[in-house]
Amino acid sequence: MKTLSSKERLTRLFEKKDIDRVPIWLLFPYHPIGCYVDVYKIPCYKPVLDTVERYGVDIFDRRNFYTGFCFSTSSEIKRTKEVIEKESEILIKEKVFYKNITLEQERIVKGGRSKVTKPFVKEIEDLNKILSLPYEPPRPDVSRFFREKEELGDKGLMMVDIGDPLGVLFHLCSIEDFCIWSLEERERLISFLDVIYERVLDVYRYLLENSVGPVYFIVGAEFAGPPIISPSYFGELCARYVKGIVDLIRSYGMWSIVHYHGNLKRILEGIRYINPDGLHTVEAPPVGDCTLLEAREVLGDMILIGNIQYDDLASLDESEVRELTREILKEGMTGRFILSPTAGPYQESISEKMQKNYIAFIETGIEYGRF
Repeated sequence: MKTLSSKERLTRLFEKKDIDRVPIWLLFPYHPIGCYVDVYKIPCYKPVLDTVERYGVDIFDRRNFYTGFCFSTSSEIKRTKEVIEKESEILIKEKVFYKNITLEQERIVKGGRSKVTKPFVKEIEDLNKILSLPYEPPRPDVSRFFREKEELGDKGLMMVDIGDPLGVLFHLCSIEDFCIWSLEERERLISFLDVIYERVLDVYRYLLENSVGPVYFIVGAEFAGPPIISPSYFGELCARYVKGIVDLIRSYGMWSIVHYHGNLKRILEGIRYINPDGLHTVEAPPVGDCTLLEAREVLGDMILIGNIQYDDLASLDESEVRELTREILKEGMTGRFILSPTAGPYQESISEKMQKNYIAFIETGIEYGRF
């Protein structure tokens, strides 16, 4: 088979057609996105990007849209944001106001990572306060998306990331409260999620009706699995909502990838029920609990995406990265597969060792991933 463009290769993979080689996705965004550093503006990434260009490494250009506070863009909801820069970290204070309701959040950004130290929701009753805020369905401008799609061209496919209902809830409260409430206040959580689901689904429908796509990256399922939540609650808190989103996306002829970090084995049946086109990322022990072969046994020919650990790219020797990549390909190529790290570029500076490991990862994928 002739060498395909990344756009052709990824499209044919989703369409279950033959391809020339396993796609390789580094998670590098083509256009800047807040969750990752802009690798195109950081000199230490240049050797890796040169290799990306040389081999035509595949790109999902992950984009998001403004959806307001809890998927409401009502102008009656007022928001403020204060950024306080310190020596080694940044403190961000946010407030949400409406009449006599005030919600506050504080988070610290350090080393490219963000940690909430004071959540918006401190008591379970705060969820009712949020639902009492005015609701205006988000209608984001999509013109920039299509400009960036034109700029991406044949280098890959556009990818949309606006989340799911559980992701909204999880980021409103502390992880400790979320775990406790999943046991003691589950009905109230579900009541909140039911409302947010309708809002989330409305935005997906709006984007789909405006031909935004073709790939949707759905983040949030990992918050409904072990060790955070008992696997027995995965269906109630996550699967039924995400399945509705996936089914809607598929009805418009577009594709979905569910993102899931961590212990996957005990909720594989839930992923099969959701039935997305792809799953990212399948983490083997010791970080997760599920190998690619174990996932394949339950999920069949679903596209599996993974699964070299980001930390391994930073710490292993180059020869170890090549050997590990060959093993990953051997397991992954038992069905449809995308070779990828488990996490993306967070660091403003990477070592020469990590540069070489990224390049070794790519070169091994090119050499051993051909059909």
